[in-house]
Amino acid sequence: MKRYKYWDLKTYDKEEIKALAAKLEISPVTAGILWNRGLREENRIRDFLFGKKDTYYDPFLMKDMRLAAERILQAVEGREKIAVYGDYDVDGITASSLLYLYLTGLQANVSTYIPKREGEGYGLNNEALQYLYEEGITLVITVDCGISGVKEVAEAPRGMDIIITDHHRPPELLPAAFAIVNPKQADCMYPFKGLSGVGVAFKVCQALEKLRNPAAPFWEQYTELVALGTVADIVPLQDENRALVKRGMKAMETTSLTGLRKLLEVCRCYRETITTEKIGFILAPRLNAVGRLEHAQLAVELLTTKDEEAAERMANNLNDENAVRQEISRQIFTEAEALLAKQDSIGPAIVLAGQWDSEAQKGWHPGVIGIVASRLVDKYYRPVILISISGEIAKGSCRSIPPLDLYDAIDACSADLVQFGGHSQAAGLTLESSKIEDFRKHFTDVVRNSLQPEDYQPHLAVDVEWDRHEELTLSFLHELQLLEPFGCENPVPIFMLRNAELHNPRLFGQELTHLRFFADIGSRSCHCIMWQGAQYQFCLCNNAQADIAFKPRINFFNNTESINLDIVAFRMDMELHDYRRNSEFKETVLARLLHSGQQFTVFINQNSKEEAELASCANVKIRYYGEQCEASEKQIIFYELPEENIFQWGKFPVYGNGGTVLYILYNMDDLYMQKKRLQEEYPDRNHLVDAYRLIKRVLQSQAVAKLDQLKYQAEKHQLCLKEHDLRIFRELDFFRIEGDNLMMGSMERKQLEASPTYIGLCAKKDTLLEMYHNSLRIAGARIQSLRKR
Repeated sequence: MKRYKYWDLKTYDKEEIKALAAKLEISPVTAGILWNRGLREENRIRDFLFGKKDTYYDPFLMKDMRLAAERILQAVEGREKIAVYGDYDVDGITASSLLYLYLTGLQANVSTYIPKREGEGYGLNNEALQYLYEEGITLVITVDCGISGVKEVAEAPRGMDIIITDHHRPPELLPAAFAIVNPKQADCMYPFKGLSGVGVAFKVCQALEKLRNPAAPFWEQYTELVALGTVADIVPLQDENRALVKRGMKAMETTSLTGLRKLLEVCRCYRETITTEKIGFILAPRLNAVGRLEHAQLAVELLTTKDEEAAERMANNLNDENAVRQEISRQIFTEAEALLAKQDSIGPAIVLAGQWDSEAQKGWHPGVIGIVASRLVDKYYRPVILISISGEIAKGSCRSIPPLDLYDAIDACSADLVQFGGHSQAAGLTLESSKIEDFRKHFTDVVRNSLQPEDYQPHLAVDVEWDRHEELTLSFLHELQLLEPFGCENPVPIFMLRNAELHNPRLFGQELTHLRFFADIGSRSCHCIMWQGAQYQFCLCNNAQADIAFKPRINFFNNTESINLDIVAFRMDMELHDYRRNSEFKETVLARLLHSGQQFTVFINQNSKEEAELASCANVKIRYYGEQCEASEKQIIFYELPEENIFQWGKFPVYGNGGTVLYILYNMDDLYMQKKRLQEEYPDRNHLVDAYRLIKRVLQSQAVAKLDQLKYQAEKHQLCLKEHDLRIFRELDFFRIEGDNLMMGSMERKQLEASPTYIGLCAKKDTLLEMYHNSLRIAGARIQSLRKR
């Protein structure tokens, strides 16, 4: 989970919004959310909430659409062999399936071809085109790919026409295809540029149907496939995409597609409650998994089959493949983290490479590294490129952060590459293995020169500030559902609550990776869930106060609706990460923190043995307990048990003025070590008895003993004779010391408490012990209350 430094709260004119909301008969909060998303006219808002009268744009507005549609119908009528050439991601799979289903409905002689991710890679390739030509294919229609295939189209067999339908950014030089249907072409007049690959394929089907039946309304079958591919490809859920996804999710409830029905059953995805979240996190990964690990053709077969038994078998296979993919992802992520740990610090970009053995199916699978790259972006908020090395050729998956246009950054390093393609936030590339280090250096330099320090601080866009005294009702959340489907450029609204009181934080989940707690809103105590929030278990103490950012949800359980809050982030004036009861070694936690490259102030005691090693770290500023931080010091670590009473008003060394993070790393191991040290350095009754007996024994054999001789005898008996031992004995008159000589003194029995030295040292020892115990048991909420303001 990202740590958001900046929360950007959107605002609006409340009186103006109140008037607009009254006209629309919606709440001012919902109207304000839409206003801030650019919907400010009554008619546009009605169209957004309830749908436009004219749902679809004319497909013939798209450049080359009529040319492409006429050629396809010519091939259908002439019984030519047609191949739909797709991509191995969900967008390509659904686009291939949709166009195949439509053309088979026209009794076309059509087949599908999905290149294998490993071996063929993305897009057109000469071997595939030659194979299709030898199979008698005279028309190839690409879906979700082909726009970069200049060389492949130029070298395609004569007698084969190629129609490219795509939605990726076109290069300057376009392929010499029969037709190119892509709304992103510079001279394409189609009004909506955000279609996915399956969205473009859908428009091709609409054009074909319009040529066949000019008077009929726009064709709109298989919208469930359009919804799947559109959500999975993370294109804007606005305009035509919004309508398609809305219709598609509704169509899934009663879909006639046998394979999709079986997949929904296997995933336990109830058809009456389909959401974009379920598509993105449940259905899409399973369709993607087979393309990443095996062959995406299997997914196309699932979505197009009418055989119930075969569909059930394939759906189960996809589910199993996804489980395998998850395990491979975990392994690669662990290895990537280990590689990062070996670096001095995390630079402006993360570029890592690992070996892939295709025969043994071991290592950095090229079909999975993209998922891991996304996880690393989420964790470190850096552009990430993971590279899978197989012999002399390596393939990379690239993910970015919003301030960096990844396509442009990679383009600046194109001299190091064999090929690349993609979007501003996600891309793929191929390069020679020998050039990985050159590319790493060049790409890192490009990113360093492109981004400013503040670009590495993620911003959280907050739609609504909710008054914690105001009720959050189920009826309002039902109204908020009018904004669905949520996704790219129409995200789930994020609310914030200031100074929320948080209660009973607990970890949950099979691997205890999630965090739950409760927050009071109005008269209601709402159940809060922070997915993957286990890292904050040391930060949220019971009754802690924090600002929380959340997505309100309706939870349906046992036929009862309740309100849940999905926590996106929280912030405190002083965020306290309390590791005092953690079993992890504090050295491990410290190394992990310092590896981030951020500047830390580390508190230790005077004359600490740790000082030299800590001072050698470039991003560490040493302070001693008793000193005070500056307000500008934001990342602070209490590393050792303090020997100063810092947990009191006026003595606490940390400013809590927003953005301050305090890590308490000392723990019970420190207490054990300090007790052991106190035992050695301060008077101990048993030790003094042993020392007295040793000295008396020596003096009984000789009237006078030299101090050096006594210390030597003590060492032989594994006894450390300290200066304060002799001082205590002298104060009690047990022995007399004259110069360097020690002699027997009074034999009168006396209590140790008669020695001022003994009393003083015991008092100091008890004070330190009490201070250590207090530093370990003082409540987190109390520590936060001591911060300077």
